[in-house]
Amino acid sequence: MSDRPDARQATRWTALLDLIGFHQITAQEIRAETLFLGSRHQGRIVEGAQLELKAPELSAHRGALLRAVIRAAPPTAAVEADQ
Repeated sequence: MSDRPDARQATRWTALLDLIGFHQITAQEIRAETLFLGSRHQGRIVEGAQLELKAPELSAHRGALLRAVIRAAPPTAAVEADQ
């Protein structure tokens, strides 16, 4: 067992940030979601994230994660999604 705390473990600080609408997203979560989006949407990561943002019952954390994926996408991927 590692003595490092779990990155997702809720602390008072993260609970407060969640309460006021700020969500901490790790680089590892962004990479994982990018891979999942790529497989679910045939490699169209940005387009897939934008599509999934329109889901009716989207949690605040998932929305923040999808927006982080869009921001982290290479500029060419964002341009292709706009076309």
